[in-house]
Amino acid sequence: MVFGFFKVPKFLHHKVLFWGIIGALIFRAIFIFAGVELIDLTYLPEMNVFGHPVKINVVMTLFGLFLIYAGIKSWGDGGDDDDEDYSDTAGAKLIKSFWKVSDNYDGDKFFTVQNGIKMATPLLVVVAVIEFTDVLFAVDSIPAIFAISKDPFILYTSNIFAILGLRSLYFLLANFIYMFSKLPYGLAIILAFIGVKMLIAPWYHISSPVSLGIVGGVLVLSVLISIMFPDKKDDEVKE
Repeated sequence: MVFGFFKVPKFLHHKVLFWGIIGALIFRAIFIFAGVELIDLTYLPEMNVFGHPVKINVVMTLFGLFLIYAGIKSWGDGGDDDDEDYSDTAGAKLIKSFWKVSDNYDGDKFFTVQNGIKMATPLLVVVAVIEFTDVLFAVDSIPAIFAISKDPFILYTSNIFAILGLRSLYFLLANFIYMFSKLPYGLAIILAFIGVKMLIAPWYHISSPVSLGIVGGVLVLSVLISIMFPDKKDDEVKE
């Protein structure tokens, strides 16, 4: 979406992804290690609820509620961000507040000089928008991973492998993502499910195999429904 909006030349995609990954690794480290510390500090004293001793964590409860909200909101949006104006995001505004932005790309340069004036190129704006978008995505994804583990090493290394794999997979996924128009609804269900799992964790533990089965089943089902009942946009992509 961002590449299409800013009409980024294909030969620059790799550079944008490279800097996007560097930023993602830095922000993920901050969010994960800070999140683990917050969780450790926000356990309430053990209490009896319906005759069972439970230990509630304030941060995990807030994360769970937020993920349920995010799932409901994502379902309502249906992943429809085709008309989003990325030039009006915080990342783009930040760059424009420091430098004037040229109308055209200048190879793979972040800055150019026009009429004696140093200006940022659209490439720098794209990288800033990608970083800002990743931070917003992390707000959903980082709370969700705390439902799986509280070990910062496991959480961070798994994120590193996922992010590094994204660069290679992007050029494959970019050509097929629009074929699965129902996938955003499946992801919304998964977000809500993880939120519920986090909320009920003090009383009932949903095992990893069950969670994996539910997440995998929802993803497969949403892909199958997308294939069986394609939207008009899907037909246009196939053509």
